[in-house]
Amino acid sequence: MIEEAKKMVEAGKRQEAILFLEGGIKENENNEEYLLYLGELIYAEGRMTEALNKFNAVLRLNPDNHKATNYKTMINGILGYFCKDLLNP
Repeated sequence: MIEEAKKMVEAGKRQEAILFLEGGIKENENNEEYLLYLGELIYAEGRMTEALNKFNAVLRLNPDNHKATNYKTMINGILGYFCKDLLNP
């Protein structure tokens, strides 16, 4: 299933690959590699909170997954950023 999604991405069809993977999530919900790749695709689309959920699912399966940990740290940094000066002009 991941190989098919990778071919879609290579053909420039990332959104279709995400939908394809999301459609098969029930049979792959405990597959670390599957969830990680889906998270990466969703992250590339800019859907940070959804990607964070996928990376957290990976970390529940394998707390030592460094790639998921790095993505989680990066996303939390992006989502946690705000400029106080913009809120108090």
